[in-house]
Amino acid sequence: MRKVFIVIAALGLLSFAAEKYITLKFSENQLGFHWKNMETIKKIVDESNIPHAQAKFIIASIDSLQKDINKTAKIDTNSVSDHRSKQ
Repeated sequence: MRKVFIVIAALGLLSFAAEKYITLKFSENQLGFHWKNMETIKKIVDESNIPHAQAKFIIASIDSLQKDINKTAKIDTNSVSDHRSKQ
């Protein structure tokens, strides 16, 4: 019984692990291209014949993604100078 409790406690402690972050790097042109595509998709979905609830979900999902991108995006000026020095 004691071993079972220890295993459950260990699993419980592991569930509180720190959140991991993923960094994606896009050039300004790439990000602009993808942003424009997301806006176009939202317009197409808004004008489509799919059920309103589904259209609303798709648009809200894209809006949420764009909001998170805006919140976490930052310009990395080092990558431009690093890229030039490697050439």
